[in-house]
Amino acid sequence: MKVLHLISGGDTGGAKTHIISLIKAIDKLIDAKIICFIEDTFYHDAKATGIPIEVFKQKSRFDMSVVGRLAEEVEKQGYDIIHCHGARANFIGMFLKLKVKKPFITTIHSDYELDFKDNFYKKIIFTTLNKFALQRFKYFIAISDTFKDMLVQRGFKKDRIFTAYNGIDLDSSMEYLSKEEFFQRHEIDYKGETVVGIAARLDLVKDHETFIRAASNVLQKRKDVIFLIAGDGNERQRLMSLAKELKVEENLHFLGYIKDPNSFFNAIDINALTSVSESFPYAILEGARLKKTIISTNVGGISKLIEDGKNGYLVDVGDIEALSNRIIDLVENKEKIQNMGENLFNKVKEMYSSEAMAREHLKIYEKILNNSGLRDSILLSGYYGFDNSGDDAILKAIVKDIKAYNKDISINVLSNNPAKTEEIYNVNAVNRFEFKKVYKAMKNSTLFISGGGSLLQDITSTRSLLYYLSTIRLAKLYNKPVMVYANGIGPIKKKLNRILTRSTLNKVDLITLRDKDSEDFIKVLGVKNKNIVVTADPVFTLEPAPEPRIQEIFEKEEIPRHKKFIGISVRKWKDNENLIKVMAEAIDYIVEKYDVNVILIPMHYPEDLEISLDINSMVRKNGSYVIKEKYGVEEIMGIIRELEIIVAMRLHSLIYAATQEIPMVGLSYDPKVDGILRSLDMDYICSIETLSYDDLLEKIDYIWNNRTNLNKHLKEQHKELEEKALSNVEMALDLIKK
Repeated sequence: MKVLHLISGGDTGGAKTHIISLIKAIDKLIDAKIICFIEDTFYHDAKATGIPIEVFKQKSRFDMSVVGRLAEEVEKQGYDIIHCHGARANFIGMFLKLKVKKPFITTIHSDYELDFKDNFYKKIIFTTLNKFALQRFKYFIAISDTFKDMLVQRGFKKDRIFTAYNGIDLDSSMEYLSKEEFFQRHEIDYKGETVVGIAARLDLVKDHETFIRAASNVLQKRKDVIFLIAGDGNERQRLMSLAKELKVEENLHFLGYIKDPNSFFNAIDINALTSVSESFPYAILEGARLKKTIISTNVGGISKLIEDGKNGYLVDVGDIEALSNRIIDLVENKEKIQNMGENLFNKVKEMYSSEAMAREHLKIYEKILNNSGLRDSILLSGYYGFDNSGDDAILKAIVKDIKAYNKDISINVLSNNPAKTEEIYNVNAVNRFEFKKVYKAMKNSTLFISGGGSLLQDITSTRSLLYYLSTIRLAKLYNKPVMVYANGIGPIKKKLNRILTRSTLNKVDLITLRDKDSEDFIKVLGVKNKNIVVTADPVFTLEPAPEPRIQEIFEKEEIPRHKKFIGISVRKWKDNENLIKVMAEAIDYIVEKYDVNVILIPMHYPEDLEISLDINSMVRKNGSYVIKEKYGVEEIMGIIRELEIIVAMRLHSLIYAATQEIPMVGLSYDPKVDGILRSLDMDYICSIETLSYDDLLEKIDYIWNNRTNLNKHLKEQHKELEEKALSNVEMALDLIKK
């Protein structure tokens, strides 16, 4: 993916920090470049970081000759998205849109109604032009939820506004003057004083008047406080006159524009911000990087970061009394300054790094390209977003493998929990039951994939079968190629369901199946489709979590590692009472006979955890443990890797074991379990319907005694199954090419 960022180049402060931090981080994920229209501090600072930047100089703000140059650049370099920042870039972007057919997006860094508040001429001309340009954009990024709400209230479409909070680079080295050097440079005696600073351009929106009047209040009670104002602007003379009028000049210093903000934030003890309007200001993030706590007005998205009383203080706009009281509180309780600064740094590190900001932007770009119809995209349907480890593993494997073959392809997932699916798998997702969105996603897709898993069966319910069949038929209605991807199909008992399934499968472009039993079933069903291939479950391409992480889990779950392990993984079933009784008795036998510990491993939360705890409560011997927390796919695989053998009921607990070459006894409640075990030549199966203690122990004894040879057999199969699983991706991408 290639994204071109446009910005005036005269930017300072937060906008400059935002763009440079974003491009540094996102350039590791995609190709990104900045073009600006003024050669100034912004250009030189950005170039010094090594990020790609170029100047297309304008003779004046209204010099539109750059539009033609930009159009040539976009076509020549093949940019996918144009991303504008600020009024000048928006105005130029409005004309560039007429020349290039690419998606355009602009970031709303501030309240554009207030950007030129302190200059009547600029407010009349430039605010009007910017508002006119913004109406021509289709997509917007708001730096806070507050700004998103502002845009919606002003008539912009909610579903075209994304929110991406600012982030800051915490990893690069910082250069700054020592506190002593900084004050020597500015000829200020600071010894023994608490230093309160504000870094913001001097205009009405930043409301420095409140800061100065609060300083006056503080200095009437304490003389051991210094106030610093870093920044320049049209308000400078008025504010200096106010300071003189209030007789605070000895303790309040105007520093002018500070080229090295890190030195300023290092020099102060308390950071302050008194703005009337903000999005998510970098002045707070830059201070936080040096562990400086903040007293800020509660505007924009600031309350997302500042937890009042924990990592800073929030005050109302213009509340001079509250601001002065908070400053005095910190001056009189200096340990708060340090503790709050530490807390603020930790929260920024956890949630507002430049890497997190870049990942969020990448998701936004993916969504825009997916909606634009300008790139290949796959719509993926399955049992996703239900917290089922097996289906989570399928989705993880499919997404990983497709991206490995083609990182630029867009993937959209029908999910029960779109937000969580997007967060975990870095894909686009829509609610599988919001049919208007499903229709739109289908219309914009290049290929529809149904799978993997056991989607086409009516043992669970007819309703789920009809849902998946209807999505396939909808795709064909939109004339999209359809692939049934590594499915396990059947059983389908009801006559009408069999007719509908046969009819639907005969219409799809390609069917890949994870086992031979599924192929036999659809032949019996009467499917005549000639494009049927037996491959393997996608999960065979996944790798387990590393050993140190598994060690952490065992310590957290308080599972000792001085003995070997046998695993048990079961789910609720009709005759729970017999299942629980037999499994508890089997665990007692295993623990005593083999001198091992047993781990009960839930695959689906919370229901598998409940039955695991029920079984464990009936075990008489010491040595059985339940995995109580919910873990990710790779982590469960890593736990299974530690076992000697496993007795498992859920299909993907068996598949996870196969990927780790762990011999298994299957507890069959569905033909799909028999099918996968037969495909592995591991035909050691106990039926849940007729589960007996003697039959189960006979098979466990056999697997335990022959586990070395069975392990070798699974190892031989693993590579072949992994290659078959990857062939699913190759065939899917071939469908797109065709």
